[in-house]
Amino acid sequence: MKISVIIPACNCAQYIRQTLDCLRLQTFPSRDTEVIIYLDGCTDGTDTEISQYATQYPKMNLRVIRSEINRGVSVARNAAIAAARGKYIHFMDADDVINTDFYQKMYDAASNADADVAVAGFIHERWPGDSMMYDKTLVLSLPQDKIDATRVDMHGYSWRYLIRRDFWNHNRFEFPIDMKYCEDLLIMTKMIYYANRIVLVPGATYVYKYRQNSLLTTRTTRKLQAKFYHYARCDVYIFMCTTELRMTRKKQKLILYHLFGFLPILALRYTTDSNNIWVCLFGFIPFIKMRRKLKLRRPPLQ
Repeated sequence: MKISVIIPACNCAQYIRQTLDCLRLQTFPSRDTEVIIYLDGCTDGTDTEISQYATQYPKMNLRVIRSEINRGVSVARNAAIAAARGKYIHFMDADDVINTDFYQKMYDAASNADADVAVAGFIHERWPGDSMMYDKTLVLSLPQDKIDATRVDMHGYSWRYLIRRDFWNHNRFEFPIDMKYCEDLLIMTKMIYYANRIVLVPGATYVYKYRQNSLLTTRTTRKLQAKFYHYARCDVYIFMCTTELRMTRKKQKLILYHLFGFLPILALRYTTDSNNIWVCLFGFIPFIKMRRKLKLRRPPLQ
């Protein structure tokens, strides 16, 4: 088995077939791919959709792990990794899509470069400015070069990477179960740092879909996400300081973050007039109130 695709699924019956279609139609041989779906306390018929899909396409190597209660994406990924048999692992969300030669390009690049990690380009539907695409194959081994090329400390999405499973297990990487959101930011930063080499793969594109009724688009979850993003950024900042690496934030966001914290940056994303600096500064007053309630899980470096 060459690739294990890991998909945490929670109430995604509406989209799961489209995601599975992307995997089934890959140019990479299906006999060399296994798809591990972790059903995380689904209540909307996702289980039924997957069972029907497996019956309809019996040649697809589809495995299911079931949990009666919702345990979160970190528990789901950790459990699926333990059950994986592929040489490489890839994390995928249950409502996203990839191009049809995604795994062929990623696997070939990783094998040819003998890299622990292959890095795909991605399109972020909600915030297109965050999208990253690569126009040439590039193999990197120096820590700062790897950080700069991937901007992993800023875009730590786990689905960007095809990862050698032995490398992951050897370093005992795990997704933190105490992080409900932004759980992959720190662990992906560490992974890129410790990889012997990484390879950037042009032509392999992951599409991060924007769903208006998804978990991250409600007002309550946005506030909670901002809280966990703050925690994750602090963790990454401490790690980058201890390894003597510089972070790769955009200049405008870097200035706003140091002056006013996270909320003005969030305001930039949710305003139609991104050049209006006053819109950003309006977030400063409520941010003071919010920051008093936030306690860093780790003390700052002296």
